[in-house]
Amino acid sequence: MSHDLAHVSNMFKTNNAVFERATQGVPAEKWLEQPGGDSNHLTWIVGHAVVHRALAAKILGSEWSAPWESLFARGAKRVAPEEYPDAEELQRAWREVSEKLNAALPKASAEMLSAPVEKGKPSLDGTIGGSIAQLCFHETFHVGQMSYLRKWLGYGQAVG
Repeated sequence: MSHDLAHVSNMFKTNNAVFERATQGVPAEKWLEQPGGDSNHLTWIVGHAVVHRALAAKILGSEWSAPWESLFARGAKRVAPEEYPDAEELQRAWREVSEKLNAALPKASAEMLSAPVEKGKPSLDGTIGGSIAQLCFHETFHVGQMSYLRKWLGYGQAVG
């Protein structure tokens, strides 16, 4: 694993630890509460993070899919609560995707990481490695939102 990817890998591991603390002990019925009418709820943020962590794993050669992926795409409109997977399924999906990502990261070659990404795909520097780093940054943002929602819902801090 390259030095740069080692840092990104450690950031993914840190995000995982914060994810676990942010979601632990928050009852499933609270996952759909929103701090404002135009804010996302914990279910949407977690599902979005799962889908994008899976994208990082897919870029590195893993396979993963879920029938509800499109509900959490960038810009997806919220749907009726019963259309979302439940909290337990989302947590299970996070752990499954995390295993795939953790297995794929050490196998990524320098050659693969330095390859250019498809035009229009997000990347910090236009490479596959930059795309993985961009997805990690994106995930960190959303794990922070999960932490905020945990505290807003009255379940204490996830970090600090």
